[in-house]
Amino acid sequence: MALSDVLPPALLAPYGNYISFHVTGDTGGIKTPANQFLVADKMTDDFTLPANSTPADRPAFFYHLGDVVYYYGLDEYYYEQFYDPYRNYPAPIFAIPGNHDAVLPPNPENTSLEAFLKHFCSPAPVNVTESDGASRTTMTQPGVYFTLNCPFVKFIGLYSNTQDGSGTGVIADNGVVGHAQKQFLIAQLKQAKNFPGAVVLAVHHPPYTMSSDHNPSPGMLADIDDACKQAGFMPDCILSGHSHLYERYTRYINNQQVPFVVCGCGGYPNLTGLKGKQGSAIRPPLEGVDADGNRVVMENYFDQTFGYLRLSVSKTILSCEFVGVSTAAAPGKTLDSFTLDLTQHTLTPFQRP
Repeated sequence: MALSDVLPPALLAPYGNYISFHVTGDTGGIKTPANQFLVADKMTDDFTLPANSTPADRPAFFYHLGDVVYYYGLDEYYYEQFYDPYRNYPAPIFAIPGNHDAVLPPNPENTSLEAFLKHFCSPAPVNVTESDGASRTTMTQPGVYFTLNCPFVKFIGLYSNTQDGSGTGVIADNGVVGHAQKQFLIAQLKQAKNFPGAVVLAVHHPPYTMSSDHNPSPGMLADIDDACKQAGFMPDCILSGHSHLYERYTRYINNQQVPFVVCGCGGYPNLTGLKGKQGSAIRPPLEGVDADGNRVVMENYFDQTFGYLRLSVSKTILSCEFVGVSTAAAPGKTLDSFTLDLTQHTLTPFQRP
């Protein structure tokens, strides 16, 4: 899918040198929606550009990392947890499903992902009853895993399913899931080798996390690594949600520094801490080695704030800020930031395109 499928040429014109956009996940504000509305409102505030900005600083879209609704992926939750919070967000919203977007109650009348497909993979953009008069239409994504081609950034979005037996994500197996998605990933990575900009892999379950309530997905990471090996290409950055906090890791692999960013603090009311924290601060950087012997550094984390990512990408750099939100009266605050040099595949001091 191309961004030009949903944005007309006049709205794409500002992104001649770089593009800006939003990312976060786990937004569904079940029970206590105030935090989801707060994050949505601060993201919307980014469309009012300061005096020293250029039109390319205006976010082109919002890419959702999954768990749009809680606790079940049913139509009845989409008004309160999607259409109403983003009523004033003036750009397209793309999404990959999280486990809650697919899970169903006992004895369901619906099928898994039925509601997600209705709202994000519609054959044509339409206003649905659940929008309750909001101007936002359904999205026309080609599937629950898909590639989004934009100026300077290519998103390969995967569906990591509801969970496997250990509560972690899975993109391929020899049972129910099969290998079609992994073959898709291999094909898309091969096509991405000469892309002029950043190639970003998005998947709901995180390959790395220290969340006290969620597990990392080493099996899924092994499948991703194998796909990258077969394709002869490694994505520039990997984004995930699921864990209800912000974490940033750097993985050193094949002479590349690859950022792995977890941003699952988009509004779900229960933030989670880190394993082993026990009331005392864990001071990054924390360094370790993964199952393949790659050096992995946990660079930063925030487990007590809601927020979102604000990214800008050109042909040569990817810049990312984690914006934490606190109150309606206070502006969003950049709590962490990094820049990836796409020519050298190394992290540099933060800079904007």
